Amino acid sequence: MTNLALYRKYRSADFSEVIAQESIVKTLNNAIKSGKHSHAYLLAGPRGVGKTTVARIIAKQLNGLKKTDVISDFLDIIEIDGASNRGIDEIRNLREKVHVSPAKLAYKVYIIDEVHMLTREAFNALLKTLEEPPPHVVFIFATTEVHKLPETIVSRTQRFDFKPIPPSAITKHLRFIADQEKIKIDDSALDIIARVSNGGFRDAISLLDQISSLDGPITPSIVLEFTGLQDNQAIQSIIQARQNNDFGLVIELTQQLIDAGADAGLLTQQLLDTLQFNLLSSTKHEQASMLALASDLHWAQTNMRYSSSPGLVLQVALARNSLLANLSKPSTVKADQPSAILSQPPDKPLSKPSTRTIASTVDSQPTGNDDLLIKSLSVIKHHNNSLYAVMRGSSIVITNNEINITCQFSFHRDRISEPHNTSLVEETFSKVYGRKMHLAVQLSNIKAPTTVNSQEELLNSAVAILGGEIIDA
Repeated sequence: MTNLALYRKYRSADFSEVIAQESIVKTLNNAIKSGKHSHAYLLAGPRGVGKTTVARIIAKQLNGLKKTDVISDFLDIIEIDGASNRGIDEIRNLREKVHVSPAKLAYKVYIIDEVHMLTREAFNALLKTLEEPPPHVVFIFATTEVHKLPETIVSRTQRFDFKPIPPSAITKHLRFIADQEKIKIDDSALDIIARVSNGGFRDAISLLDQISSLDGPITPSIVLEFTGLQDNQAIQSIIQARQNNDFGLVIELTQQLIDAGADAGLLTQQLLDTLQFNLLSSTKHEQASMLALASDLHWAQTNMRYSSSPGLVLQVALARNSLLANLSKPSTVKADQPSAILSQPPDKPLSKPSTRTIASTVDSQPTGNDDLLIKSLSVIKHHNNSLYAVMRGSSIVITNNEINITCQFSFHRDRISEPHNTSLVEETFSKVYGRKMHLAVQLSNIKAPTTVNSQEELLNSAVAILGGEIIDA
């Protein structure tokens, strides 16, 4: 006999086994027992919190089935994957079959998982049936993205919103499973699994199942290595260094983790999770500092998707307070080094570039062309502020019908070269200049110095990411 995955083996079989959704379970149980059940239910919430499990329990309870009965043994309980059966033809086929009486059970139950994946035409085809279903039919919809459902569908269902499972409840359930399966694992290791599962039972149980195949007792260090998470002390050290405004130490600690193989995205999320955990037990002053850091980390998450150097983006975010303070002061630099940039308040108009400004800028073209460049950048800033910031950190030269942009960083070049960004740049410049313009993006061939001060390197990278205006001391 094939071994069942743990999440299937320990799936709740009746309402009494459903964990951390007490109000939903109580309402449904009472409605079914009193015969006042709905003809259509909508179960919404994050993945792995019990939506499909509860849908199956509803189907069993409506038909008086036993706890040990298997849903797949009954033709009158039909489970449909919305992602694979999302078209109008599938829904038309469903509409034809709903009028056929149940073969054996009291109710014919249709469970449609990930119902938000249905097409608009499919929803329209389903609407009439959902509004006036045969008395022997019950629909149960499950979705992780309820906002994608038409309001006409939502309004014709009885909606239940499932909440993420608290880590303490997940840890308790994992301990029960571990004891039943004779898995030797520390409670602190279970706590880590509970935290990384983000409130989902299925992910937590699946992770326990994977780790249980390792030899010997499972310790916190094994779980950390398996999941790619970092030791909590390392995370706390970065947060403490940031609160102490020791930005050199912040960069050093972060670089050590990245050099050791830490994933920048996962590290960012772990920092955010730790901040959230620490927030309520902190003083008001500490809370203000933590919220500022959380804001910077969210900025990092947004910008990492466009970068080929996510670790650098994280370091910029962690040192952002210091960098923004330095950016407000003029900086003297050598001619062969990147120029310093001064951030401008968004509510002030762009100042006219000089011959040393961002593009070095228009290659000594007439003032009127300078103004057209400024206007073009202003329009782009209105539509896409982060693209504007990247362009301000690059060299822009207008030659006839060509927009030649030279970037210092490969991830800036990649960002500008994304199709939707290229289209925005070409359309904007074409309208402002009054002629069809084409974009050409390249990477600067100027070699970086072999030895660069880490703070200067970080500052130069930050100003390119954050945008601003080049000035002379």
